[in-house]
Amino acid sequence: MRQRIRMAGAYSLADYELLEVLLFAAIPRRDTKPQAKALLAHFGSLAAVLDASPARLRAAGLGPRGVAVMACPALAARRLAHADLRGRVLFTDMAALLAYCDRLPNHEPDGVRLFCLDSAGQLLADEVVPLGAAAPTCRAMLTRALELHAVSLITVRDMGADLPPPQGSAVDQHWSRMLYTHARLMGMDVQDCLVRGGGRTVSLRPVLRA
Repeated sequence: MRQRIRMAGAYSLADYELLEVLLFAAIPRRDTKPQAKALLAHFGSLAAVLDASPARLRAAGLGPRGVAVMACPALAARRLAHADLRGRVLFTDMAALLAYCDRLPNHEPDGVRLFCLDSAGQLLADEVVPLGAAAPTCRAMLTRALELHAVSLITVRDMGADLPPPQGSAVDQHWSRMLYTHARLMGMDVQDCLVRGGGRTVSLRPVLRA
């Protein structure tokens, strides 16, 4: 199949064969056709497999390495789709931020979107950080912000169709306060932590600065 891709391109492969190639990177020296076909049957299409969350992939029987490999095509596609925007997007106000969020392809139910900004408010990176326990979530965000020499941060958690509580949930308040406190110690500002869902946007800014 690798030779067919080199000679005739990826369009020469069926959807399950493309999944076979991807799975081989995670499960070498083993026939990956049965698992590729099982994933297609479970999710219904190649696009649905590649867009599935880590939790759904694990529920479908993929191990940690397989989940990591399956996430790569979607991450690369999103990076390419937004590559022309990074460094030129300027969040001048809340309206500009929400308009940018409305253009994103879909929400990330298992993660928090992290915006890293420079001193002029320009977007340095738009990335999704997995949402877990408060300490590792904040650590991952601050590590990435330091790598990019960011000056300020904004986070957005999208709940899809679910309405967020008026002041965010206790879980959201916990990790966002932790992020705000530790960012200040590192000389960075957390401008806001937003929770969106069901057409409503809740700002945790009053909670952060309480």
